[in-house]
Amino acid sequence: MTGSLPSADGAPARTDGPWIRVLPPQPRERVDRDLARIDDWLRGYVGSPHPEIGRRGPVCPFVPPALGDHAVQFSLRYEIDGSDGELLHRALEEEMRDFVRVARPVANSGTSLESRVVALPDTGPEGWRTLDHEYVALKDKAVADGLMIGQFHPHCDERAVRNPVFRVSRAPIGVLAIRRMAPHDVLFLHERRSWFGTYDRLFRSHYQRGRIRDPLLRRLHRAGVARHGLPPVVVREHEKEE
Repeated sequence: MTGSLPSADGAPARTDGPWIRVLPPQPRERVDRDLARIDDWLRGYVGSPHPEIGRRGPVCPFVPPALGDHAVQFSLRYEIDGSDGELLHRALEEEMRDFVRVARPVANSGTSLESRVVALPDTGPEGWRTLDHEYVALKDKAVADGLMIGQFHPHCDERAVRNPVFRVSRAPIGVLAIRRMAPHDVLFLHERRSWFGTYDRLFRSHYQRGRIRDPLLRRLHRAGVARHGLPPVVVREHEKEE
């Protein structure tokens, strides 16, 4: 991983490389070690194909271009061990707000590579359980703000959309990933009305203009519109499926 480390006060590095913040300040050797573990996980697992994911391409197709564009921010939070759920929740909620504040604007396409990896290196099994518990309420807040989050840790039981036996969200340390919502997120948001309502508000025009080509995404959006009583999407005649 390129880029310099933060200054002694934990402020993010301002370089042409990644945005990195460390709270509270730690010895450089430890930060280097933890950043290397995160980088290896992102490149070697999340950004690479996996035989159990149920489709072609990387586990998360978003990651390779985001890393290449230095669009991934790294926030290492050493003061959180997960024993205090309220502290963990407040810290991660603040990370979401701060991400929105400092991330580059959304492109004209309506999508963005900007993301943040919040690493919790001092959490263990108890802290990972706390992260899972707080994740539910954090996701409600994130989606309402047009964000997507995901929790990752060595014991995470989250399953792949296309292969429900594959525990896809495993990581070597506790992590919360934050990014802006994207068109493919209907995969994760179509069942709950409040989530789907935000998704539909942001991306309905993509379906109206025929910009969503994946048949699965189109089917899920159509099903969500019907399930939640929203107005049908009117698309150009040549874009309608048989």
